[in-house]
Amino acid sequence: MSSIFEIVENINKCQFFSGSIRQNEPLSQRTTMKVGGNADLFICPSDSNSVVIATSILKKNRIPFFVLGGGSNVVAPDNGFRGAIISTENLNGISHETTDKAEKITFGSGTPTKDAVEYTCSRGISGLECFAGLPGTCGGAAFMNARCYNADFGNLIESISYIDLDSVTENYEESLEKSVRTYSSNFEADWSYKKSPFTDKNTVILSVKMKFSLADPSKAGNLEKECRKYIDDRESKGHFKFPSAGSVFKNNRDFGQPSGKLIDDAGLKGTEFGGAQIAPWHGNFIINKGNARASDIEELVRLAKSRVREKTGFNLECEIIFL
Repeated sequence: MSSIFEIVENINKCQFFSGSIRQNEPLSQRTTMKVGGNADLFICPSDSNSVVIATSILKKNRIPFFVLGGGSNVVAPDNGFRGAIISTENLNGISHETTDKAEKITFGSGTPTKDAVEYTCSRGISGLECFAGLPGTCGGAAFMNARCYNADFGNLIESISYIDLDSVTENYEESLEKSVRTYSSNFEADWSYKKSPFTDKNTVILSVKMKFSLADPSKAGNLEKECRKYIDDRESKGHFKFPSAGSVFKNNRDFGQPSGKLIDDAGLKGTEFGGAQIAPWHGNFIINKGNARASDIEELVRLAKSRVREKTGFNLECEIIFL
């Protein structure tokens, strides 16, 4: 295995690479839970070619890597990440075309969801209001098919540009020609509750093309008021009181009760371990009270799964990702 320094040199000297590379990047500053140690490498490619180049060189040197968006659904390990983080933060452009029947807007995968909501609503384009206040990025929201107030993010997606990482070889020049692909959305067949066609595949989402009804600029003010309503509701539910990774467990509609209610009925709301706590106001939130460790959060996840299983026989499915 090459040294980290050699890998950085190999990526930087490639004439097709555009972006930045940092060493020993604190992941606690890159995730909404605000825990975790440093990543050996933190790579921010600025275009699809640069993603291919970075991942190809990492593969060649047998360096593990993880693709990170806004870090809103991720808990980084206390001892850091021994490998490379591929950040989508520089893949954040927005392009917009208007047809006779629709507004089609392409968001780079690293575009914050907040920016996408503001962009559409300020132009009188309806569809993303209920995602106001949702942390993370458009790529992350597509990857997990984010769901807010009974609306699925994927339902608005027309197509997605992505890199098939299984097609990226150790020869990046060869990989540049064959690894970038386009998915055309078939919501009925490919998407479901908090699951997308990308959830279980080895890919990097580059951009998300979404389709909306034609804009009505006269409605911009009303849409912005709608956004404020959803943000206020999130605030009233305590979403922003402390650092968290959002909902810890998926809800199972067939079981009939939301995960937060199951955890509450198991008597766990407010339970603390180290610097982490199951939120006193919502059983499906684990919060960082200021000095939490990833291991504290994992312990509360184990406890919740165990108690709920003992009480109901139901196995909670974790939604957040532990690196």
